[in-house]
Formats: sequence, structure tokens, C-alpha cells
Amino acid sequence: MITKIGLLLPKSSIYPTISFDMMAGLRLSLQEAGMGGIEIITESIGVGGNNKLIYGACEKLLMGGCRIVAAYINPTTAESLEPLFEAGNGILISLDAGYHYRSTHQKLNHVFFLSLQGALGSRMITNRAIEDGNKRIAYAGSFYEAGYRSAYACHCAIVSGEGEMTFNHVTKLSRREFSLEPLTTFLGDNNTTDAVFASFCGDMLQDFCTTAANEIVLKNKQVYGAPFVGDEQWLQQSPYPGFDIKVCMPWVKELDNPENAQFKSVVGKENNVNFFSFLGWEAGIVAAAALMAINTKDAVEKLEGFRFDSPRGAIMLDAETHECHAPMYDAVVVKDDIAGNCNIRIIGISEQTDTQRQLLFNDIRTVVGGFSSWFNAYGCLES
Repeated sequence: MITKIGLLLPKSSIYPTISFDMMAGLRLSLQEAGMGGIEIITESIGVGGNNKLIYGACEKLLMGGCRIVAAYINPTTAESLEPLFEAGNGILISLDAGYHYRSTHQKLNHVFFLSLQGALGSRMITNRAIEDGNKRIAYAGSFYEAGYRSAYACHCAIVSGEGEMTFNHVTKLSRREFSLEPLTTFLGDNNTTDAVFASFCGDMLQDFCTTAANEIVLKNKQVYGAPFVGDEQWLQQSPYPGFDIKVCMPWVKELDNPENAQFKSVVGKENNVNFFSFLGWEAGIVAAAALMAINTKDAVEKLEGFRFDSPRGAIMLDAETHECHAPMYDAVVVKDDIAGNCNIRIIGISEQTDTQRQLLFNDIRTVVGGFSSWFNAYGCLES
């Protein structure tokens, strides 16, 4: 008997293989788990910013017999799908980069969250800057990043560390107009700023590294970055900016554990080993566990508090919030001495993850009213 699993396929101009990567990770993970007779049914959802389109795609998959649907979407969109999955007696595995905040941390019976914990990584690396003695920090991010939560996470860590955000620089929407001039002018005129927090992804990370390489003032500051500043897919295409960047990462290729070795070996034979095939792989682990249950009710009970070994380490799905608790890793963006571009070097597992996770949760609860935000899934752009 064929068992059907649904997968919502996003698209992105800066990550053009994102759908193929997620599909490969999910399919191969299920195969490695010994799950035969699985048919993966797909629906396209664009950049993940149209809730009506996403709802219709999930409804179609559920009515077509899919017990489980995996989707790389905004977690607030995932929250809105709870009534649909309850009515359809299915389970949604929500995948995301962690650059959005959920609107509530209450349990959603039919939704489970696997995240790259981007906001958490941003808060953690900013706290590391404070611990390094850098309390006066300037922010630099792309126009795109400004619609997500890395800046707020950075700000909250600065405030709780009794520091000061001295300057905010958001680059213009058009790549042709990319400039760090307002930031570098400020730093040149204000020697009391200790460090810079940078938040960029994709080709915007490439632009940052290219432009920063010509800015002497940045070489005299310690630079810290949000997790996607450490994205190996784009780092290898980015020139070394002339200084190292400290980051806090959810996963990198060089992590030394059996699960990561297996993931790279299996997926890397024919597909990309990156953040998105990695998320698909984890979705496959969770889906396989759910499919071993006799019905949806039993599957939900099995996934609440479910623990598994992932390429990034030991993972737990919180029984109360259905959110993943995963390790984070201290790392540094360095120069690849062979290629001359950027590379990333792991320092070790971060010891502050659980503490900073709780502080991030407290930060989110202090917000009154809604967030202004891009609706699309992080990293998904039309052009």
C-alpha cells in the first residue's frame, strides 16, 4: 500500500535549487529510515507569502490522501493552518530558517516546527559580542533582512547586556545601489563603536563581503554575523572581506558526528548539501516516526517530546510548544587559503543555547501588538 506525504515547494531567485534540495533531503531521509512504499506529492507555493495559495495547496494534499505535509513557510502561516490539519486529520511539519517569530507559543495539536533558529543565533552571537567586551554595536543589514527578526534579536541582546546599538544601516533594495558608506562614515567619525553586527544572505552576503573588503574602517572593528552570514553555499562564492566574522550556526558541513557523515554521504552523491536539503532530511526523520504510528492521534502523541539524532546533534520536539530544541555552534567565517574566498570554521558547541533560548522567548513575549514583517519564507525572493 502506498503512503502519501505532501511537500510544499517554495522558490527563490537566490536559492534556485531550494525545491530540489528539500525534495532530495526528504526523499533520501525516508529511504534511509527504511520507509518503503512512500509517494511524495508536491504543490508549488511561490515564495511562501500567499496564505490563500498555501491553504489551498495543503487542502488539496490532505484531500488527496496525504497524512503528513512538510512545508518551508512562515511559522505564523503554519499557525493559521492548524484548523485545516485538525479537520483533515493530518500533521504539518513546518520548516523555517528561524528569522520569523511565532505569534503564539501555545501548543498546536497538528503542527510541529523544525527551525534553523536564526533569531536565536542572532541573539546568541550578539551576547557573545557583549561577553567579548564590545558593548557599543552598530547594525548593518540588507533591505530584505529588515523585514525579519535578526535586528530585533540583536537589539534585545544588547539591551539585556547593558550595551548600546549605536547605529542602524539598512542597504537599499536594488543591488546596483548597494553601499556601506553611511555605516563606514559613521564608524570613521565615532571611534567609540566597538563592533558591527551584520545580517545578510544570498547574493546580498556576497555584496557585503565584496564591498567590505575595500573598507579599512571595518578591518579595525570586530564583526559578528547572523546565522545566514555563515551560509556555506554563498560563502564559497564571496570574497574574503579582509576580516573574520564570528557567527553562531545551527549546522555546517564540517560537524563531526555519524548522522552528519551519513547525511553528506547519501545526499551529496547527486544533490546539494546545504541548509535546505538538511531541513528536508530532518523532516524525513520526523515524518518516518509519525508514519510508524497507527493513526494521527498516536502520531501526535509520539512526536510530543520526540528525541532524535540529527546531522546537527540531538534534537527534541518540545511537548508543550511542538518547537524543536536544537544545539547551536560557535563558528568563525575565515579566509579559504586555497580558493581565496570565504570558508567557515567550527569552534565548538555553544554552552549558552538553552539560556539564550529562554531569553529570546521572554523578548518575544514583551512585544505588544503585531510585528511588521515580510510574509514570505526567509530566503525566498522573486528576483
